[in-house]
Amino acid sequence: MTLIALIVMAAAWYSITRAPFYLPPKDAATPAPPDGPAHVFGFATLTNPLVRLVVIGRWVPSHPAQLRGWQRGAGRDIVEGPDTLLNGVVFRITPAEMRRLDRYERTGRKYRRDLMVLEGGQSAWVYRLIGARGLDAVED
Repeated sequence: MTLIALIVMAAAWYSITRAPFYLPPKDAATPAPPDGPAHVFGFATLTNPLVRLVVIGRWVPSHPAQLRGWQRGAGRDIVEGPDTLLNGVVFRITPAEMRRLDRYERTGRKYRRDLMVLEGGQSAWVYRLIGARGLDAVED
């Protein structure tokens, strides 16, 4: 029984860290990731450390962050809002991890990735719905 449990745990760890078959395929419209490490602002599912573990493939620490002038819209989107402050988390990832995150978010098809400035002045990538409230196409 112990051997079977170890095999199952090893297979699960391998699928999470090296072969994420459960992620959607990369979309042709997905932009290239940044050249080096980048910060990402999460305000919905990406605030959950277990989601980040499964999607990114490693435990990714985060810390609280805020985005001024934005608020949660319908579903998992954000909309501009005067005098609003969107709470979330910020975390740092590599270009390879950004590609996994782009697959999870279906970047280029469902979401777009925008570089925005957080409350403390730090830049971070933020995923926003495409086609909602005027976001009909991915902008360069």
